[in-house]
Amino acid sequence: MYREVVVAYDSGYRRKCIVLDYSHHGVRVRFPTNEGLPRNVHLYAKAVGLEGPARVVWQSGSEAGLTLDA
Repeated sequence: MYREVVVAYDSGYRRKCIVLDYSHHGVRVRFPTNEGLPRNVHLYAKAVGLEGPARVVWQSGSEAGLTLDA
């Protein structure tokens, strides 16, 4: 699964990334750089049917796991 999506910070800063896999609870994404993510973001992933507030549950290098807030 390689779909381009966007993660936005509360500050308004937006980063494009690629979805590596997903479920209805969240996504695993890869960014082009290893820049650290804030704990809370907004996920814009309409390509996989997910959008809304999300929490970063792990990050390793340029990959991260996000869970959608209920």
